[in-house]
Amino acid sequence: MATRIAIIGGFLGAGKTTIINKIAKALVEKGSNVAIITNDQGEALVDTRYSSAMGIETAEVLRGCFCCRFPDFMVSARNLVGKHGPEVILAEPVGSCTDLLATVVAPLKVLYPREFTVAPLIIMVDSERVMSKGFDVQRIGDYLRRHQIMEAEHVVLSKVDKITAEELEELKYVINEINPKAEIITYSAITGKGLDKVISVILSDRVSNKSPVDIDYDVYAQAEAELGWYNGTYRFSATEKVDSYDLATRIMHGVVEKYSTEDIAHAKVLIESPRNVVKMSTVLNNITVDVVKGSRYAEGDVVMTVNARIVSSPEKLREVMRWAVQRSMQQMGIAMEGFNDDCFSPSRPNPTHRMSG
Repeated sequence: MATRIAIIGGFLGAGKTTIINKIAKALVEKGSNVAIITNDQGEALVDTRYSSAMGIETAEVLRGCFCCRFPDFMVSARNLVGKHGPEVILAEPVGSCTDLLATVVAPLKVLYPREFTVAPLIIMVDSERVMSKGFDVQRIGDYLRRHQIMEAEHVVLSKVDKITAEELEELKYVINEINPKAEIITYSAITGKGLDKVISVILSDRVSNKSPVDIDYDVYAQAEAELGWYNGTYRFSATEKVDSYDLATRIMHGVVEKYSTEDIAHAKVLIESPRNVVKMSTVLNNITVDVVKGSRYAEGDVVMTVNARIVSSPEKLREVMRWAVQRSMQQMGIAMEGFNDDCFSPSRPNPTHRMSG
């Protein structure tokens, strides 16, 4: 029996990781066997550690998007099937990735029809960001956001509880103008409203059948290259209780202090200790706690993973992120025992396959 793959895309900060883990948890509670594939341009990914901490079998594709690392994607998918036998694999592509119909969905359908079925492509849209910033054709990053919506078969409007009913209707109109055939689902991570509809798409018999959408790879490359990507792993020992909320909040405030709202695509901190797991993120200068496992206090050996996707030169971003982390730890009297990090701008997309489906 073929394994179902559901690809849930959308721009950075739209809430992909949160909804994917909520879907996985809901399916597991119903008795389903579920796995997740995460994705990043670099290494040391918050999303992977987050999903693993929640008890979900997780694989990752690193150092490039699914489209450019398609053989790695297939290795991850097949390994999950071979070792754990999931009925459903939830795949989260890099937030700045688009053209998924041509480079991921079509190759899966054409090359591996007996092994996998592909659910209709789901794209998440941050309602609050769109209503506050809109889609400006002069902003190169909006080219990616528009294309993501154009190729969607289902659009999930996230964070709808942060906009008014009138704004929601306006947003639906905007989405319909960009992609009249996409089915729209409104979703709130706070109340859970709409989650059942997303799950019904994933578990349905429907398969992705939309043709790929034309894209200018020169503009696509420029849009990806304007972002700096920072991934860092920091380690320390908490001989006394360390308030993970306080530490993560200080780091996020440091990021917000140095960059404008428009420039911060997404920043995340995951703090793990034998006693707890805390994940915090910032989008539009809004700092939110996404998950807590155990108490808010870390004890013992602590690993802190920090990811940031910001319009910035890699050099400045590395400097700012190191400063934000080190200042926060010093303020709380925490002695760092070691760290490693990486910072770069993504290279031009070069997909393994580009098929018409």
